[in-house]
Amino acid sequence: MSKFKETLTKDAGWKLLSVFIAICLWFVVINIENPVETRIFTSNLDIVNASYAEEAGKTITNADVIENTKVSVRLRGKRMVLDKIQQNKSFSAYIDISSIDMDSSPDEVSLPVRIRTGLLASDYVDTEYITPSNVDVLLDENVSKNFAVEAVFNGSVESGVSVSSDAIDPEYVKVYGAKGDVDRVDSVKATVNLDSPHNGQKVNSTLAAYDSDGNVVDGVYISRDVAVVTLKMETERKIPIQAQYTGEPAEGCSVGRMSLSPNYVYISGSPDILSGIMYITLPDVDITGSTADVIRTYDVSAYIPQGAEVAEGSDGRITVTVEITGREEHDFSFNSEDIEITGTAQGTAEIEKDTFNIEVSGGGANEENIAYSLDVTGLAVGEHRVQINVSLPEGCSLVGQAPYATVIISEENQGETSQEEEAQ
Repeated sequence: MSKFKETLTKDAGWKLLSVFIAICLWFVVINIENPVETRIFTSNLDIVNASYAEEAGKTITNADVIENTKVSVRLRGKRMVLDKIQQNKSFSAYIDISSIDMDSSPDEVSLPVRIRTGLLASDYVDTEYITPSNVDVLLDENVSKNFAVEAVFNGSVESGVSVSSDAIDPEYVKVYGAKGDVDRVDSVKATVNLDSPHNGQKVNSTLAAYDSDGNVVDGVYISRDVAVVTLKMETERKIPIQAQYTGEPAEGCSVGRMSLSPNYVYISGSPDILSGIMYITLPDVDITGSTADVIRTYDVSAYIPQGAEVAEGSDGRITVTVEITGREEHDFSFNSEDIEITGTAQGTAEIEKDTFNIEVSGGGANEENIAYSLDVTGLAVGEHRVQINVSLPEGCSLVGQAPYATVIISEENQGETSQEEEAQ
């Protein structure tokens, strides 16, 4: 023990000097190998505490711009410390949304850019500059709005076949986002990619919001990402129309040509339904007792099989005409002198001079076999309008009403009456 103590204290001064020199050399080496220097670090800008704005009912409308902003920072410190930052990739830049007073702040706020180095308290560095040192944050009110979902179709189908949506689930969705962005939304569409489609097929379609120019509106959120679209496959065909008549025309008449205008209709529906439709039959046209052409108009949509409909652009109204021929019609004129007065009036009856016209239907009528009479039974003294009786040969009929004549009833002559009494 005493020998060890003697060895430890022997030449103590020289030993202390050696330790001091070693320490000095260590500091010299450290300052040579780990000098103070500056280095530039870059990073994208992070947004922290973004939920603070959401809880206040607001949205950061330029969040994408902020997060794509490159921040450059020059740090001053020991080489080893700077190496540690670089090797650990611990450098980052950020802005803190919680520093904004959401109740009183304007819609545009400038926030300072802050940095993280991931260093311990003993790893000291100085920040010489930050570019940019401040960033503008744009805030807008969060709103939502309901939109009906529309289907749009990509792809092709066979010629003559059209595709539409028979049903969309959901029919309506809610669009969320900043008021300025939501106000730009004009429609929400479900894009349907057609690949060998068939009627009734259900297709999952991605939803997107569009403005009035047909451009996708970014920065908004839709309550559903996907809609289920049920396909409605329709084709269009030209279908002929059929019609018949029933009954017999009036005596002396016959049925001529029967025509339909138009004699076809364009209908649309699923290919399966249309393939089974050869023609469309309208109700029979009743011509019983007719002396003139019979014309009927039908709405063909009432006679189309279920599952089909009149194609867009087609009127769907069919006019059926059945011609009635063989009935002759003649015009006759006669005067008041040709009219026989029948019956007894309360005075002397005289027909005011006039000319009359009638129209007679049927063959065999002439001036010799048509008779005219006028019944004055019970007519009092004065002027009267009485309808003329027209007697026609068999098989003929009067077209329209018989004309009226003016009849004047006057008192009998008193002198003639006295002479008659004296003679008695």
